[in-house]
Amino acid sequence: MSLACVALGVLAAIDVAGASVPGPAYLAVPLGTVGLGLLVGSWFGRARWLIPVGLVLTLLLGFSSAVNDWDGHRYQDELQWAPTSVAEIEPEYRTNLGSAVLDLSGVDFTDHTVNVETSVDAGNLRIILPPDVDVTVVADVGAGSATVLDTSWNGVDVPQRTIRDNGADGVGGGTLNLHTRVDLGNLEVVR
Repeated sequence: MSLACVALGVLAAIDVAGASVPGPAYLAVPLGTVGLGLLVGSWFGRARWLIPVGLVLTLLLGFSSAVNDWDGHRYQDELQWAPTSVAEIEPEYRTNLGSAVLDLSGVDFTDHTVNVETSVDAGNLRIILPPDVDVTVVADVGAGSATVLDTSWNGVDVPQRTIRDNGADGVGGGTLNLHTRVDLGNLEVVR
């Protein structure tokens, strides 16, 4: 079991370093380690307690792989929303698991005030703003890190923060009130 934890730590380090590691790999690695433990235990004994662990990991990996290939369509590594006008902007953008990008850079907010809520339960959320919109970002990150324009923080149960920025042109250019929440993962808001 310790070797499985070490293998997961190495996999997480590789993932954080920038390699693209699919979600099911986080179950396949400990399952492979448990299988190796059962193989070694067949010669040295006392490995029967690994069988229930292996069965649970097998079921979870099967479920994870099925979700990863839902309805015959490959799960997207990154969900993308890219409205091109104020009329196309939805009041709420939400995903439960995975990475998502909300690209508002093509929207002209002039003479408009828009309220948008975004949320990710577990994963990464990136929001791209146009250069001139006046924005108020209320950011709530339960566990992870956040970079909102020029402000960065990380940790667990960090209080929500409110960041205001008038853009490259100063006051004017429309108003965007953005309430964003990431329960577990990373939040990035950029222009």
